[in-house]
Amino acid sequence: MTVPSTLKDRIENPQLLARVVPVEEAVKHVADGDTVAISGFTKSGEPKTFLPALAWHFSQNVPNAGITLLSGASLSEDVEGPLAPFIRKRGPYMSSAASRRRIHSGEMDFTDVHLSAFARNLMYGFYGDIDVAVVEVSRIRPNGSVILTSSVGISVEALARAKKIVLEVNTSVPDYTGFHDIVAPATHPHVGWPLPVVNVRDRIGTPYVELDSSKVVAVVESRTPDHPVPFKAADDTDKRIARNVVDFLLQCREQFQWGKRLPPIQSGVGNVANAIIGELYDSPFQKIRFWTEVFQDGMLRYVEDDAKFEYASATAVSFSADGRRRFMELFERCRDRLVLRPMWLSNSPEIISRLFVIAMNTPIEVDIYGHVNSTHIDGSRIVNGLGGSGDFFRNAYLSIVHTPSTRRLKDGRTVSCVMPYVRHIDHTEHDIKCVVTEQGYALNMDIRSPKRRAVDIIERCAHPHFRPLLKGYLDMAGAGDEPRATDMQALNRWWQEYDEACRNFPGGR
Repeated sequence: MTVPSTLKDRIENPQLLARVVPVEEAVKHVADGDTVAISGFTKSGEPKTFLPALAWHFSQNVPNAGITLLSGASLSEDVEGPLAPFIRKRGPYMSSAASRRRIHSGEMDFTDVHLSAFARNLMYGFYGDIDVAVVEVSRIRPNGSVILTSSVGISVEALARAKKIVLEVNTSVPDYTGFHDIVAPATHPHVGWPLPVVNVRDRIGTPYVELDSSKVVAVVESRTPDHPVPFKAADDTDKRIARNVVDFLLQCREQFQWGKRLPPIQSGVGNVANAIIGELYDSPFQKIRFWTEVFQDGMLRYVEDDAKFEYASATAVSFSADGRRRFMELFERCRDRLVLRPMWLSNSPEIISRLFVIAMNTPIEVDIYGHVNSTHIDGSRIVNGLGGSGDFFRNAYLSIVHTPSTRRLKDGRTVSCVMPYVRHIDHTEHDIKCVVTEQGYALNMDIRSPKRRAVDIIERCAHPHFRPLLKGYLDMAGAGDEPRATDMQALNRWWQEYDEACRNFPGGR
């Protein structure tokens, strides 16, 4: 195969340059029944050439093939969708509509795991052998070590554990040398020494990933940039939620004497998260630091402002199309102000606790006692994995769950996001310090009964249209520390009244 000059520039190791093959040849190294671990986190740094080619190969040559697919977090639908019919097992996170359908039909086994634990479990061998690792890189160094691209995720563990390695060199993206801080988790019986990170900008590893070059069976070229993340401008509800979050942080500033410096921020992905980051920019806080999973659109404006921004640590960058263009303009400046780490490190409970991280994430729903559902509609239909929200909520200095008080469904009903009980619990009330909606915020930081906390959440966070019903449930539930209604007839009547309220929501159908 004639190797393009751009690829020669990126591959500095002659032995690995000689292993460049067409992707149609490389995919033959994956067999039916294999476990494949890949790069990629929140649609960034995924093997965008290899996986669609593998799906095509299976469809034409091995139509009954089935593999286990392990990644850091979600993949783009362009990548996971075509491959989903050939995935029998998936972990630890997904947000693909194609995979979701197969999970619900029982055709795909999905395991949802805290991300910091998943990466370590992979190294421990809990998920068995890794047959093939497929990892996107921006450069292969002279000694065979590699520079990753826009995410780290489980790339380090995949390269360390795999029997065979396929490297996808992406020549459409810049050389990411200098962005990464690479450390592999310790494995038993080796002692896992304390991680010497005491500031967001501290680096404790290498900017490259070491690997056994003899395991590399193929190198392929990719010319596909990361697929953009859909992004909508913040609406009025998003902005009101953001203002309430910042109001809570300003209250904490006075109460806990922070001054102008916030503790480091972790922010989830999405419109509400971006709205909060925007509101923080306009707040009195200065020299803001991010210790988070994903560096996204709303954070880019900080990079240009030395007074407002100090440093950011993440495991991936993930942008809309406009955000990607802006990131490319700020690429060199970001190289000096942003570090990308393996997800076991970005989500490390030890570091989250030590740095007093403030965690902020959006769920599907919360209940009146503060329990949180982040993953399942009606308790059974999975939307996405838990991700790293559990890592951060359980270990954060302050844990803030923020959601609109209501959500409009496709059938025209408007449902409450504050419920008497959530039918799937991802985070218990023990992990949540503050519940925020566009209506206001309620705290879980002092010593008081769950029932008193429920009164606060109803009054301050629920939509006024649903408050009488929620109060009615609390009265019906009766006595106890965290009362639950047990009279099935009364409970059925409550749900009938709730359904009617959803259909008659002001402005609804």
